[in-house]
Amino acid sequence: MNNRDLEQQLRELGSKDAGKVPDIIRCRQEEVYAALETFPMQERSHRKKADRAVSRVRRILLTAAAVLIVMIGGLLGGAAVSPTIAASLQSVPLIGSLFKLAADDLGLQTLEERGLVDVVEASATHDGITLRIPELIYDGTRLSMVVTRDGEKRSGGILDQISTGNGTKPKYPKGAIHTFEAQIDGLPIDRQDNGWNMGLAAKPTSDPNTAIYELTTRSVTKQFTSELPDAFTLTIQVGLEGVEEQFKLELPVRKQQAKVISTIQKSREWKGHKLILSEIQFTPITTQVLLSVVSDDQKWQRRLWFELWDDRDNVLGLIGGYGAYETDRAGELRHNVLFERLAKAPSSIKLKSFIPEMEDSSSSSGSFKLNERGEVIKNYINELEITVPVDQAEIQKLYEISFETRGDDKS
Repeated sequence: MNNRDLEQQLRELGSKDAGKVPDIIRCRQEEVYAALETFPMQERSHRKKADRAVSRVRRILLTAAAVLIVMIGGLLGGAAVSPTIAASLQSVPLIGSLFKLAADDLGLQTLEERGLVDVVEASATHDGITLRIPELIYDGTRLSMVVTRDGEKRSGGILDQISTGNGTKPKYPKGAIHTFEAQIDGLPIDRQDNGWNMGLAAKPTSDPNTAIYELTTRSVTKQFTSELPDAFTLTIQVGLEGVEEQFKLELPVRKQQAKVISTIQKSREWKGHKLILSEIQFTPITTQVLLSVVSDDQKWQRRLWFELWDDRDNVLGLIGGYGAYETDRAGELRHNVLFERLAKAPSSIKLKSFIPEMEDSSSSSGSFKLNERGEVIKNYINELEITVPVDQAEIQKLYEISFETRGDDKS
């Protein structure tokens, strides 16, 4: 079966540079102030009973960290930071969920405000390096987990690679992840005989020692079923450059059950090409779209990209997606595309289609052509635009869901 993995091209299609690390003082200021702004909401969300005492300690640490940074900022002004002070500042922890480091992903950034993060605190240590997966979230559409690294034997970021060119495998600096494997209840994530077909992708964050790994389904079936159990054990094995032994971590996973599904079945045609929008699924952190493109021109099909807009003309960030040809339908390419959640519940959703210009106009892959502002040049096809109403009230309830209302066993 021919398939198309949108994640491989995602970063080139207008994604911001999430790997750029700001100056240490500015970074820590932003982290503390962001935590201060969201703290009242965190108190209201009240995680598990055991976390309430922790939240009081966090408040004390948060205030101390904020005062420390303000004092140092006032003392130093524009002067250079000494290595001792820089090291001390770097050791100040980020208060709250590390998902806040996720660039351009509103669903992950706002998880802790509603108490939806599952705290797992799994860790392993080898050769002086500790690898941790402190928290995760699984909404039935994607499973996101935070991976952090601490210790010696590091010469680069956790996701750094050194390209060798000529299509050969990249090299890795000491301490960087070179292999990352996952199993679900002891079985591989791409186990075809039981229907599982999961993709794995890594995302950098503003912290070079922290990354977010995500498991997403590669299903293009007509119904959005996760194919996975509602609760399972996720086993992670990670290889770091310069460390002989692999890091093995086991994580308990439970599915966030809440979702809103809009079954649509609307289509548009243009020059012999047909676009069919079948379904949109909303969860507290993700918006998932199921669509099909029917055409005799497979090259054109593979060049077509999609955007999702709300009723206030805001464009949702693209997370990833997967496409595959139907085995019994010639010329039908089905897509399962993931976007971030919306900032506010909309009354309608608009699907836009476009073909990005390539630097090599004769190729359907490679680098995209950019305009003078450094943005990908997109040729929209207005005739394929589809606008559909959605249940605004139900989606708003979904976005307001918290730990108390999500229906999990809190005991």
